[in-house]
Amino acid sequence: MTSTQTRPEAAQYPMVLEVTPRYSDLDPSRRVGREALVRWFEDARIRLYRTVFADASAEAGTLVVSIRVDVHAPLRIADDYRVGHAVTRVGTSSFSDTYGVFRGDELVATGAATCVYVERGKPTGIPAATRAALEGLRLPQSVPAERSSYAESRLVRENYPFRYDVRTRFGDIDTNRHVNNVTLAGWYLDGLAELHTDVLGYPVGGPLDGLAPSSLTVEYLAEVRYPGIYQLRVGVRELADGAVAYEAGLFDGHTCVGLADAAGAVRTADAEGRDIDLTAAFEPFRMRG
Repeated sequence: MTSTQTRPEAAQYPMVLEVTPRYSDLDPSRRVGREALVRWFEDARIRLYRTVFADASAEAGTLVVSIRVDVHAPLRIADDYRVGHAVTRVGTSSFSDTYGVFRGDELVATGAATCVYVERGKPTGIPAATRAALEGLRLPQSVPAERSSYAESRLVRENYPFRYDVRTRFGDIDTNRHVNNVTLAGWYLDGLAELHTDVLGYPVGGPLDGLAPSSLTVEYLAEVRYPGIYQLRVGVRELADGAVAYEAGLFDGHTCVGLADAAGAVRTADAEGRDIDLTAAFEPFRMRG
């Protein structure tokens, strides 16, 4: 059982962040969007790290190398939420986190992340004091989520049939001087929405609730910098019984700098209310290679 499949209570987490959704957290379905959840995870992580890394060198910090979010129930703006954050693994130079989003006692979303400890931008061993502090933040009986493994074909740009170009903005960069992980997660969600719009047409194919993925996993392979123009490529891996699994890659020229997997239920109808044959619609966009 992975950290995103457990069902702990909020009180079990060593740190809990109270969150009131903002209007800007909503997607077009009027529910809290997936990108907002990734931001909530970051807010909880940074708050906890202020204590854990309080004595660290000014040149030390962390870089997120992977993030996962799973939505188990709709999140509404009228509700308040608690985001639990804990550590599940402490390695030589990296560690893993787990997250739980609660509405009352109901667990409505989960997440996981892996971070690398760096000094002067380079991975380095976690100091003993910091390691001890991280170990003290474990969630009882938690198991770290396994990092995804990818076939070499995922690193080939032309294997993804759909292309979406993205230009970095100054506001996208964070204190590490590269594009923030939350922004990058949003790019993949934008790419899926663009694919749907291209295949199904607007407004049917827009990022409505029935089209948003219920799960998103992102692997950050290299820094994405400003200024720059990147290609986000998307393909469909599986399509069955109204569920779609997507694969995406972010490319700087021919170099892959990030990968993502997403999955969700897709059910939509045309302007006359007739169900659209999604198998036929998405067939030209299946992954190659």
